[in-house]
Amino acid sequence: MLVGVNTLTLAPGDGGGEEVYLRNVLAKMRMVQPATRFVIFTDSRNHDSFDGWDRVNVGDCATEDINAFRGGAGRLDGAARDAKVDLLFSPLRTAPLKCSVPVALYTLDLQFIPAPDQAPRWRDASRIKAIKRLCDESVAIVAPSQFVQKELLEKLGVQMNHSVVAPLGVDAIFERPQRCPAEKPYLLTVGNTQASKNIPRLLQAFAKIREEFPHSLVVVGRPGDAEPEDWGDRVIRIDRFPAAALAGLYQHCDAFVCASLYEGSGVTVLEAMRAGASVVAGRIGGIPEVASTVPLYLNPENVSSIVSTVRRALTENPSERSHRIKAGHAIASEFSWENCAWKTLAAFKRL
Repeated sequence: MLVGVNTLTLAPGDGGGEEVYLRNVLAKMRMVQPATRFVIFTDSRNHDSFDGWDRVNVGDCATEDINAFRGGAGRLDGAARDAKVDLLFSPLRTAPLKCSVPVALYTLDLQFIPAPDQAPRWRDASRIKAIKRLCDESVAIVAPSQFVQKELLEKLGVQMNHSVVAPLGVDAIFERPQRCPAEKPYLLTVGNTQASKNIPRLLQAFAKIREEFPHSLVVVGRPGDAEPEDWGDRVIRIDRFPAAALAGLYQHCDAFVCASLYEGSGVTVLEAMRAGASVVAGRIGGIPEVASTVPLYLNPENVSSIVSTVRRALTENPSERSHRIKAGHAIASEFSWENCAWKTLAAFKRL
């Protein structure tokens, strides 16, 4: 089977969840099933970053929505036909709404699709109708969690048997001892600063916590639409970090705090658990599904809850803390990219 892979608008070196997922799952699929071949459809920005793969540069993509960008979706469809691929593997967010070859989709979350009760504008409703048709006509849709699988049903009417849950892996680098790249003591949060990351409440909570504890707050992730102009005192802002350095931050923090309002896969919680961090998180999205009872759970919509739960993590009995960390490491160690690759390949075989 020859599988084409749509990477249009995927920024190289972004380090976001989609890039981490795609690069890891592609590498593992090629390793575990060499008979499946891949050709990567790139744009002008990311073409060089896929050196070592068969690849086709589709050209410039000036917008995140290739269907709105003149010629973007058409050029991708033409490239897929010319390459004679058996299947196009594409993120739902940038999939061509009309494609002349079979399509398998993946999505790490559905934040870009409004909930049915939010009464989308006519243009949004028309686009959602087209996306629903695309989902119906696809070979299968790969989701990172049962939470996202359920969202596919609720928001787009995708039946459960039409989707495949392939939980994301966690690289073993997160458990290999790394040096501490920040001054201790500190709290850590990881993720691009989009609105769902709940940054205002997290900063309000930290302003109260820093009155009681000497910790800094280390924030790692690309700037998003909710990036504050002023982070305030004792906040260390890091745009991006290599995996080994990020592992070091997880390993040496006194608590990893995920105060997000939405998490499709819970992968940063898994990374923290694999690294041996004490985890504080909201019981939202895919987090309880992958992390079970390991985190100390907070209410992300309540600043007082964030404060009290972080305080509990910092003053926890050492034996209880050690028990949680060991349990978290055992759980996170079960999430491998090889398992994710096999489940994704199973979706392709529905063709």
